[in-house]
Amino acid sequence: MKPVVRVVIVEDHVLFREMVTTVVNGIEGLRVVGWACNESEAITLCWRERPDLIVLDLILPENHGVATLDRLTTICRSARVLVFSGNLTPGLIRQVLAAGPHSLIGKGATLDEFRRALQAVAAGRTYFSPEIAADIRSMVAAPGVAPPGGGLPLSPREESVLAGLAKGLNSREIAGQLGLSPHTVANHRSRLMRKLGLHRVAQLSLYAASRGLLDLPASGPRTLASGR
Repeated sequence: MKPVVRVVIVEDHVLFREMVTTVVNGIEGLRVVGWACNESEAITLCWRERPDLIVLDLILPENHGVATLDRLTTICRSARVLVFSGNLTPGLIRQVLAAGPHSLIGKGATLDEFRRALQAVAAGRTYFSPEIAADIRSMVAAPGVAPPGGGLPLSPREESVLAGLAKGLNSREIAGQLGLSPHTVANHRSRLMRKLGLHRVAQLSLYAASRGLLDLPASGPRTLASGR
C-alpha cells in the first residue's frame, strides 16, 4: 500500500479553499492535512505538518506568493509545490519559475486539469497548464532574452540528465533510462546545478525549456473564466 501524500493548501478565499480541499481529498492517495489563509499561518503549518505537497495561491493578504513560495520551499525542502493564480503575466511566470515550483496552472483551468496537475506533482513529475506552457515558449523564444544559466554549453549526457530532472524524474529513474548508476546521475545533477548557478532542481524547468528539452503541452481554449 502506497503512503498517503500529505497536502497543505494555502488559499485565503474560503469557497475556493473548500473546493480545492474537496478535489484533493477525492484523489486516491492524497489527503489534506491543513490549510492556511496567509503566509504566517502557512509557515507555522508547514513547520508542524511537514507536508509532501503544498498547493499555493500566488495572491495572499499582505504577501506576494513568490516570496511565500521561496520561504515555504526553504522550510520544507522535500515538499513538492503546485502554484496557481489568475492573471499570470510572462514576467510573473518567470519570477515564479525562478522560485522553483513543480507545477504552475492558472485559475482558468478546469477541475480535470487541476486534478491532472495534482496527480502529476504527487507522482513526482512537473506539470504546466497549456496556457502557461505557451507563455514559457514565448519567453524562451523572445529575441534578446538570455536563458537561465547564461546559455552555457552542456554535454549530450548533461542534456539527457537535465531533461529527466526537468520532467520530475528522480536519479534512480533517470539512471534506468540512461543505463547509468544512480550515483553517476546524482553527480551529473550536482555539476549541473553548480554550472547553471541554480539552487533547486525544480528551477531547471525554464532552462530545459530554453533548450527544447521540456515536453510542454499544446495550448488550448480556456473553459472557465480566470480568477484573480
